[in-house]
Parts: sequence; structure tokens; C-alpha cells
Amino acid sequence: MTADLPREDPSDQPEPTGRPDQRDQLDQPEQGDTFHWALRPAGLHDVEEIAFAELELFPDEAWTVFQLAAEIEHRDRRYVIAARGPDATGDLLGYAGIMLAGDVADLHTIGTRIEGVGIGRALLAWCEDQARRAGATRMLLEVREGNSRARTFYTTAGYRTIDRRRGYYRIRGRQIDALVMERDL
Repeated sequence: MTADLPREDPSDQPEPTGRPDQRDQLDQPEQGDTFHWALRPAGLHDVEEIAFAELELFPDEAWTVFQLAAEIEHRDRRYVIAARGPDATGDLLGYAGIMLAGDVADLHTIGTRIEGVGIGRALLAWCEDQARRAGATRMLLEVREGNSRARTFYTTAGYRTIDRRRGYYRIRGRQIDALVMERDL
């Protein structure tokens, strides 16, 4: 995972928002329960919280605070967070980051702490928008072959499998293939 976000004018950022809430826990919302959340570009002040989420979501391959800081500061990266509150200053709910490389962008990471409320879709849409603004015409990503939930998410978003990277993931002594997926922007 690698990603940095050159600072941009926040007024230029899309403003996807979620549903309203007064809760302090990161529990899954109950049926009919609602909460507010929003997106904002990630900054260095977010690195520690993103690193904790990395450990929670990807314990076998989590990026370190130092790796995340380097990503967020890199000029060819864009990182975003989803957080509680209309100004995205509450608890971290998700994050994503891309690398820009000319006409191609690569989704380096995406993770959500709450499922089923549109946070993942909003993070991906933000990344795609940033890629388009930077001149990319297509987005690539790698996903574990056995991660059917993620594969379905990306397929629904218009991505298609174009290749396989053998042994791309190394987890607990095992080598796991990645599927390379692509979408035209």
C-alpha cells in the first residue's frame, strides 16, 4: 500500500455524505439507525488513526505509520478519509488512496470500518474523481483472488479482471495470487 495526497482546495472536493448519527461507537448501525459522515482529503494528522485501522482491517499486511506518512506526503498520491460528522472530523470510518502515473491510476488501498452504508462506494468514487482530474483515463487495482466480497464490490463498480499476479500477497508464509482489475475512467 502506498499513497500520498498533495493538498488541494477542499472546496474542489466532492462532498459525499452519509446518514445522520449521535453515536460514539464504531458499531454497525442497527436497522433504521442513521448517522452523519463525510469525506475529506487525508493529512499527516490522520496517519496514526489510519495506521490503527490498517491493523484492524489488514492485520497481516498493515502499513506502518511511516509508510502511510510517506504516502500521504507524496506528490503523486491522493488519500481520502471518511469520518463521522458533516465535516469529517469525528471517528475514522474508512480511508482510501491512489497512485497517479500519467494516464493510469492505481488504487493502493481502501478500507472501511462499517459496512453497508455506502462508505466504500464513496471512497472509490472520490479516488476515481481525483484520478480523472489528474488526467488518468483508467484505474487499476489488485485484489486477493479469494476475496469474493471485494471482487463483487469492484465488479459492481465497473471493474473487470485483466490479469493475475502470482504470489503477490505473502501472508503467514503463504503466497496468494492477486487479480488485477481495471476500469476505464
